Amino acid sequence: MPRVVSLRLEKIQRDFLWGGGALERKPHLVNWDTVCMEKRKGGLGVRCLSILNRALLCKWNWHFAIERENFWRHVISRKFGEEEGGWSSRDVRESYGVGFWKEIRKEGALMQNKVAFLVGNGRRVKFWKDIWWGNLPLCNFFPSLYAFASFKEAWVEEFWDTSGVEGVWSPRFSRPFNDWEVEEVERLLLTIRGARLSPLMEDRMRWKVTSNGSFSVKSLYNDLSSRRAGLFPHGLIWNPSVPSKVCFFAWEASWGKVLTMDQLKKRGWAVANRCFLCCEEDESIDHILIHCSKARVLWELLFALFGVCWVLPSSARETLIEWRGFMLGKKHRKVWKAAPLCLFWAVWMERNRIAFDNEDFSVHRLKNSFVCNLWVWTKSIVNEGPLTLPSFIDWLGAR
Repeated sequence: MPRVVSLRLEKIQRDFLWGGGALERKPHLVNWDTVCMEKRKGGLGVRCLSILNRALLCKWNWHFAIERENFWRHVISRKFGEEEGGWSSRDVRESYGVGFWKEIRKEGALMQNKVAFLVGNGRRVKFWKDIWWGNLPLCNFFPSLYAFASFKEAWVEEFWDTSGVEGVWSPRFSRPFNDWEVEEVERLLLTIRGARLSPLMEDRMRWKVTSNGSFSVKSLYNDLSSRRAGLFPHGLIWNPSVPSKVCFFAWEASWGKVLTMDQLKKRGWAVANRCFLCCEEDESIDHILIHCSKARVLWELLFALFGVCWVLPSSARETLIEWRGFMLGKKHRKVWKAAPLCLFWAVWMERNRIAFDNEDFSVHRLKNSFVCNLWVWTKSIVNEGPLTLPSFIDWLGAR
């Protein structure tokens, strides 16, 4: 897939995600690289098409290496030639056009340091430069010896001496050893003494990223897209008992990317930054959901329903990370895990009624919205027959 096509498709994906299902221009709240991360790392698990495309192209380099008898490989090999060992074709150096194999061959570099070799007869594996014994090439393990090796491009077979009964390793060097180098040579021979050649077996390539040694697009994609990320409460956010739109809102809140007044100001809007609920502090998502005096009323209700005493952290993300239910029973713990998402949603809906519908703040409506939603979303967990709202509230307190 040409790069311009993958970029266009990714733009369509972004517009669809943030446009509410319509391909229209709306603010893209979270960086696309973050969206493409795994859910456990804080993303949405959306495939990055540009990385996926590279992994798919690289797959054909793997097939070229292992499918030696296939007709298509003979065609490519005859047209472009092969590198030593026959594991890859030569680089395509055409100065014009965008040949299909030219693009594929460029992505062959992704396989570097991700493949090793299972030595058979040793005719296609470099002794010093390929990974065939251990996790690194021998030239990296023994750089001082490699510096004065006679044949730096030698094949494994060339250093295997079959004159003895069982065969021995006999690497060659360009000069006699100094006294301090003898020990290093002994260490080299001790390292590879367990390796043996099998004259009737072909050398094989092994993919180091997977346990079975076979290449997979998924393994390369995961390796290319891996990013270090801090703790993220993915297990709490993507709760199967909670509606998807509420989970998505909690995900946005965890990244601090909900369109509150502070975010609108960052995007260039000339607006007065004031919390719609308490009208006392600047509005941010952490203030609305955690610190606002109106939201605190709901937190106190939640803790009272479960009979729990807890100190809230400073942010929505930290709250979800630290949210535990160790002292609760199995069913109560499941409801407990849905409770903060339900509270976030109730507070946000109340805020929007005030901001967009010009309604006055109602603590009764806020509490009722929270309790009723929690009951509707989680009553199936209780599994004790028809469960009325009063019975549900009694059940929460009867741990």
